[in-house]
Amino acid sequence: MATFVCVHGAFQGGWVWKQTAAALFSLGHQVHSPTFSGCGHHRHALARDMGLATYVADLVQFFELEDLTGVILVAHSYAGLVCLGALPAIRPRLAALVCVEAILPKPGQSFADLGGEPFRAMLAARQVDGWLVSPWPAAMFGVAGAPEEDWFMSRLASFPLAGFTDKTLAAEPVWPEKRHYIRCTQNPNPMLAAMAGRAESLGFSMHSLESGHCPQVTIPVELARLLATLAEDAAGPA
Repeated sequence: MATFVCVHGAFQGGWVWKQTAAALFSLGHQVHSPTFSGCGHHRHALARDMGLATYVADLVQFFELEDLTGVILVAHSYAGLVCLGALPAIRPRLAALVCVEAILPKPGQSFADLGGEPFRAMLAARQVDGWLVSPWPAAMFGVAGAPEEDWFMSRLASFPLAGFTDKTLAAEPVWPEKRHYIRCTQNPNPMLAAMAGRAESLGFSMHSLESGHCPQVTIPVELARLLATLAEDAAGPA
């Protein structure tokens, strides 16, 4: 049995892993899916001072308070920045890192830096009250037209602008020995294609799924099976 900690992306919450977690449970694994401050069922507590550092602290404290060790950390999309920021504190607790189309900035970069001017323009167009960003359209999540579209989109909530503009670590972290990157082949986003290229250059083992950006929503069982296979690798010698 492996223990997974599955970390959600922007606008979402731990709820997004519900079906993948159920599939992993059925395969005999344990799954945690924490929710960041101000997100998901914590959205009532959203505050102006929240940003990337808040979410990094959330994840570090979750590992500490749950006494987690030997964990497979799964980061989806925006969660790549959070897991990257938490690595100095939690790396000894990890058996492996799995990035599902995760953002992997270079030292000192923000999400907005990676996206460049087109992304900054989109952030500006979707700003709410000067400090929040409204969720992207369904197509950007890869759920447009999917049976799960309404379920997914109805649960999204605005996300702090600072989460996209805060800088990540000033230096490249020490990566876990076992690290994997999953690219979703139906997602044409060039920034995420570039993230897959960066992951390969950093020595990640590369994998693919035939899905849009959110396989945990559209093909949760297939994602769970791939994660279970990677868990077998994590249990073996480095």
